Amino acid sequence: MPVSGEFTWEETDGHIKVAIPLKGVSPKKVDVFTASSILKVSYAPFLLDLNLYGEIDEESSRAVLKNGTLKICLVKKINKPWGQLCFEGTKNEIMQRRRKALKDRDEKVHSHMERVASKKVEEERMVFQQHMALEEKERHRLDHIKAREKKNAEDAMYTTFSRLQNEKSPENLPTKGIHFKPEKDGAPHEELAETMDAKQQPQDDKGEESEATMPPPRKVTHSTFRHTPRLFKTPSRESTIKQEQEFIIKNRSNLKKNVLLNDVDIGDVDPVWLNSKGDECYGKGDFCSAINAYTEALEADETMVHALGNRAASYLHLREGTCCIKDCLVALKMSDASESQFDTLLETIQFRKKIHTHLALAYCLNEEYAKAIEAFQQLDENDESAIECIRHLEVLMEATQLKAKADSSFAEGDLINANEFYTQALSVDPTLVTALMNRAACHLAMENATDCIDDCTLALKLVSGGSKPKHEDSPCLITAFISPKPSVQRKWSATLLCRRAAAKRMSGDCQGASIDSEELAKLETKLLQHV
Repeated sequence: MPVSGEFTWEETDGHIKVAIPLKGVSPKKVDVFTASSILKVSYAPFLLDLNLYGEIDEESSRAVLKNGTLKICLVKKINKPWGQLCFEGTKNEIMQRRRKALKDRDEKVHSHMERVASKKVEEERMVFQQHMALEEKERHRLDHIKAREKKNAEDAMYTTFSRLQNEKSPENLPTKGIHFKPEKDGAPHEELAETMDAKQQPQDDKGEESEATMPPPRKVTHSTFRHTPRLFKTPSRESTIKQEQEFIIKNRSNLKKNVLLNDVDIGDVDPVWLNSKGDECYGKGDFCSAINAYTEALEADETMVHALGNRAASYLHLREGTCCIKDCLVALKMSDASESQFDTLLETIQFRKKIHTHLALAYCLNEEYAKAIEAFQQLDENDESAIECIRHLEVLMEATQLKAKADSSFAEGDLINANEFYTQALSVDPTLVTALMNRAACHLAMENATDCIDDCTLALKLVSGGSKPKHEDSPCLITAFISPKPSVQRKWSATLLCRRAAAKRMSGDCQGASIDSEELAKLETKLLQHV
């Protein structure tokens, strides 16, 4: 809490003088405030707040700091003695006088700021006018220089053409005459007239010349230029195209009602139309275009959960497991938060079932079989297809784990254990092509040519579809999705042919090795064509 400061005062008819000892307080901490009937001095930890008896002219008042004493000279508005420094009255009267003084001071400060701002604007206007006058003067000077140079060039051209005309003899054939027509101001006219003899005249025609007249001026045509409509009406050289496009994409759902976008195609702003376009492309099998359409629809309206689910299905058909998983997880969260997009509870259940199925198949593509089983378990317990898929995945997980152990042993050079683990993996799942391929490589490294040839032949039949896996007759959904892409199948076939040719060469079957080498060459040609 501040302490009331000490002071002394004296008056004359026109002035009030107040002396305040600062008592060692730094001058930087002294703050003086005056209004029409207020004197307030703050010098921590002291505070002096006086409600003056009469009104003062705060603009003419002065404060001087000398020898550790603050001397304030207040100018009275009315020259007469006060008899006392502070006003004495009730609390309400003192508060009213204080409010009135502060209000008057605020009005004066506001008026002063307006005058300062007006003066600044006027000064800027004067500077701008002076600048414009200088530019206008410079422009007139440059125009004068251009006109003088133009006149000099025209005079030089006129002199040159006159000299050339005088040098030409009238007997020479053909004769060309160049005539000038002076303008009203005496300057030479730029219009030229050429005279030529159409045909060579006989000698008895006395060198008569036929003068060719100039063709008429070209007709005036009007051309109309149409510029590309832009949301931001700034020149391209002054705009930031990248930032503008990002703004339009982020705010497209709000901008589609803006009159500035009336010329924009409906396909760029209507999410419902974009979603139906994506469904059309999806039905035709054009999954890339479908993904683009669904993406545009989601950028226009992020709450379209159906577009998100359909885009996940498109990614699944393109075997893009990671993108499909991302969309499925987001779609599941959106379906929980936006049940209003579904008319009935049955539609919600069917949608979530479809998304869980896509999620499980996408996990199968990424070989995340444990997560795929968890996704299938989210479906109906009585769903035979889901139960069969879970059984198949459990078998596939066991076979994959045994194959991983075999791969590790094979990398360490332990061929016997690697061969044993590959055999165990194939006993669990005989259709695991990668295990057959690696066991064939293991037999080749152990110089077991016959076993290598048998494994390569069986693997080639599985890759080419010559031998149906045991899961094809079951309602399992993942059989088609875990099969490799055609490009991967061609690479596997090339690898198997190469290993089988090496095994046949090792066993002495050079003719069989030659046949495999020819098939390998044909397959490599196909691989190069698909690169």
